[in-house]
Amino acid sequence: MPEQALGLADLDHHTILIVGVGREGLALARRLQQRAAPPVIIGVDTADNDHVAAWRQELGDGATLEILDVASPSALEQVGLATIAVMSPGIPASGALYGFIQDLGIPMTSGSALFVADYGSSMVGVTGSKGKSTTTTVIHQLLVASGSQASLGGNMGIPLQGIDPQDRCVAEFSSYQCHYLQASPDVVVLTALFPEHLDWHGSQDNYFRDKLSILANQARVVIANGEDHTLRHELTKRYPEQEITWVGTGEMWHLEPDGADAWLVKGDQKLFHTGSSQVIGSHNHLNMLLALAGAEATGALDDAIISATLASFTPLPHRLEKISDPSGVIFVNDSLATNPQAAGAALGSLSSPEMVWLVGGTDRGVDYQVLIDQVVATKPAHILGLPESGAHLVEQFEQALEAAGVSDSVHCEVMESMMSAITRARQLAGPGDIVLLSPGAPSFGQYRDYQHRAEDFLHCITATIPKETP
Repeated sequence: MPEQALGLADLDHHTILIVGVGREGLALARRLQQRAAPPVIIGVDTADNDHVAAWRQELGDGATLEILDVASPSALEQVGLATIAVMSPGIPASGALYGFIQDLGIPMTSGSALFVADYGSSMVGVTGSKGKSTTTTVIHQLLVASGSQASLGGNMGIPLQGIDPQDRCVAEFSSYQCHYLQASPDVVVLTALFPEHLDWHGSQDNYFRDKLSILANQARVVIANGEDHTLRHELTKRYPEQEITWVGTGEMWHLEPDGADAWLVKGDQKLFHTGSSQVIGSHNHLNMLLALAGAEATGALDDAIISATLASFTPLPHRLEKISDPSGVIFVNDSLATNPQAAGAALGSLSSPEMVWLVGGTDRGVDYQVLIDQVVATKPAHILGLPESGAHLVEQFEQALEAAGVSDSVHCEVMESMMSAITRARQLAGPGDIVLLSPGAPSFGQYRDYQHRAEDFLHCITATIPKETP
């Protein structure tokens, strides 16, 4: 990466290699073509896919496009013309294409990094290993309700290079996007930190470094989850000079328990009662509090706007999303919980006398101790293991429950499919009971992605509605 943060103006008159021609790459190419001194644009991808077709259709002869094989002798000739490479987030830093460009000594940046360098002073940036989408969306809704001309972009919404620079931008950043950042948004909100995407980043230390690169150039305001011990440790170690507003127990911004619910509190001011919220889970209530602090950092918020916005906010799809069922059983879709930490947070947030939890997916060899500890602590009535890791997880849960002397409290089974799991769940759960899909793992073997898994969950629920149910 270049030593100084590059903006779009730094690309004028250069030959620019846009590596990965998906949404972000295409948005950047559009913006570059609009410049008074547009650079020469070479688009590069590793396969002839739908993104390549869209690039060709929209840009035509205005930009070269190459399908690159790094093992080909012609690859050096194709790439070597470039003076700057703009990398898309789908190109892993541990991959051959990244290494090939790096070995050629071509400076690397990204469309998101260019945008932050140019317009970071009017941005709110949100990142974290979980909770970032909810937090980003709530901040955006609070700003819009307050009358701000705000756009939602980055890892969700519009690619940053497609956003009107006149808007205040609220952006979600993935760890892939953070990797290239050399400037910081005006306000940064950090939701959580634990190891993820190590195949892309190469190591846990690289992941932590990349994730926190959003603070590469000191932000005016940094708001962080003080309940997350890893985040607190890594943040203070890597950025000891950065002033941080911590959110959590004992801090100015905190949750004040009120029975099964809680108040969102700033100092001694009670801002919102979670009993009025459609959002489930104390971890999500903490995300709402982080969002409040982040939105307020851009200007004062009206109490009525806070109440109306938070009360009307609905959970994002596949994140502790309630599904109505005529039987009275409460099905909850948390298919996006693709890691042990997210599943553990869901498990700790929900309970019912005969709760049924569906867990398991692709076995990535990650450490499940945090989830095992949560099972022992919460003792869900029924655990149904899904392919492929479900059988191994059930075995670990049973061993831990037995060691804790509470094995009689939890009933575990291994299922062959989602359909068999939902059929069994209907036998175990009654009206008012919760059936939770929070798998704690991806499912690339069985499904395209977490959305496809959620679709199967919903299909199986619909297909197994008892015939006698009106």
